[in-house]
Amino acid sequence: MKTETPIGHAPLPVIDMHTHLAGMGHGGTGCWVSPSKFNSPMFRAMRWMLGIYGAHRSEHLDQAYLELLDSEIRTAAANGALDAAVIYAHDRIYTETGDIQFSGQELYVPNDYVFTCAERESMRGRYLPAVSVHPYRRDAVAETERCIERGAVAMKWLPNSQCMDPGNSRCFAIYDLLAARKVPLIAHTGGEHTVSVIRPELGNPEALRPALDRGVTVIMAHSGTRSGLFDGHWLEEFCSLAREYPNCWGDTAAFCTPGRTRWIPRMIKEQGVVEKLMHGSDYPVPVTAWFALGELGWKKVRELSSIPSVLERDVRIKREMGLPEAVFTNAARVLGAAALRRWGLKT
Repeated sequence: MKTETPIGHAPLPVIDMHTHLAGMGHGGTGCWVSPSKFNSPMFRAMRWMLGIYGAHRSEHLDQAYLELLDSEIRTAAANGALDAAVIYAHDRIYTETGDIQFSGQELYVPNDYVFTCAERESMRGRYLPAVSVHPYRRDAVAETERCIERGAVAMKWLPNSQCMDPGNSRCFAIYDLLAARKVPLIAHTGGEHTVSVIRPELGNPEALRPALDRGVTVIMAHSGTRSGLFDGHWLEEFCSLAREYPNCWGDTAAFCTPGRTRWIPRMIKEQGVVEKLMHGSDYPVPVTAWFALGELGWKKVRELSSIPSVLERDVRIKREMGLPEAVFTNAARVLGAAALRRWGLKT
């Protein structure tokens, strides 16, 4: 879906800034999920809802997941809801000495797999690769440079689960490189339930102030919001940083879920902040309109719930709840025309 822009400018595409890849390594993808996580109630439920519950038995899970994501984005694009999605890698956990930390590893999505998915001619212009490089790796700077040269549009971190402190001096060289190359950092903030949290205090957006101070464009995933009952909640901290720093943004990932739908009406009222949000789904996290019943009413919720495509449904719910148009086009503004054109997305 393209939106109107001033005369003489190309329409801006709608980009989902927050989608995940996953797999078990089938077909040589290099992905993996730990057995305990793969067989957890949450992962079983997601596999069932996606319709790929038993795909691992035929060693076809990675391909089944990717085919489903391809179908989702094609459908959303055909129905005018979305143009492209940023797809995420997920690095291993490293110790402060630069070694792989073998305890606590739950999933891995290699950077090269993300590029491979984005480079397929069949999906040209639909995927934008975001890499994940743990800053404690001995080759962190070299791997970041390699990925930027290959066309990474962003870096993705999950500090509270990947056990990376954004204030650690090991991060500073990465920040300087990202700032110099104008590659944004997408960092998780707020509650987390898909993977285990090791350092919950690193969900506080304030932890990312060092990156902002060094000139990095930081997109704070989930905008510091609480999801579960006992999560840390740092919406106020996010709002303060968004107003203070021109290079601070937030996303709306998982805002159409039971734990986060309640924050949409609040965010709409935050002047100076809502304008700095960008659309993200957090796919494959399930999307529902039922927790917006009070705002949208029975008839509209039933209508939205009947939309088969998860990615399209997420966009439609957020639009109906009143998020401004800029939210859906800010990703294109922040990533920049050159990065989008490199991956075949028309701007």
